Amino acid sequence: MSNSADLERGYRRVLACYPKAFRQENEEEILGVLMDTAEEGQQRVGLAEAAALVRGALRMRLRPGPGRPPRTVLAAVRLMCIGATVELAALVTMVATAGSLKAAVLARNPAQWHTALLILTTKEVAAPIGVALWLWLAWANGRGHDWARLIFTWFFGVLTVSLLAALAQHAVVYAPADLAALTALWLVALASMVLIFSKASSPYYRQQSAQQIQAAG
Repeated sequence: MSNSADLERGYRRVLACYPKAFRQENEEEILGVLMDTAEEGQQRVGLAEAAALVRGALRMRLRPGPGRPPRTVLAAVRLMCIGATVELAALVTMVATAGSLKAAVLARNPAQWHTALLILTTKEVAAPIGVALWLWLAWANGRGHDWARLIFTWFFGVLTVSLLAALAQHAVVYAPADLAALTALWLVALASMVLIFSKASSPYYRQQSAQQIQAAG
């Protein structure tokens, strides 16, 4: 009985990722199916199972709002989701390569280790925030919020400054994997910027903004 209750609580925590309206209508039915198909004696939600549920929740939350977005906006939303994935991969890379980074810095310039450690810790704290920001901007741009383009412009600027700072701090020597991940993020952001500010995208943002103003009035 305890195992069943623990598993049910685990499923409910994962299902909390879905929109509230969807959960109110479907959560008990989905939970019943998940409990019925769980392995005998299972106590925790499997990693692959949780990942599949979270992917479904993200697709639902990132689904564009009313009005079909142009292909350029849809492509930008997909790229922003890729950006979140790359950001997560960058965090894993930073954690995995922390030991080799320390060895490289200590071998070449021991006095810089404390500075490098501070930078690394800051990046590890900022990475989860970056993942959330990528996904939030994907959601907002998919719904045609014009302010989302402005915030994404600021975000692109932050990434550009971060990339230039990494190059200035000789990341090519000390942290090539981190630099590669940051470069990939910058390229994804650049492509997204081109798409959301393209001629094909701008009318969609204006149309959605006008509808939002009318709805608010």
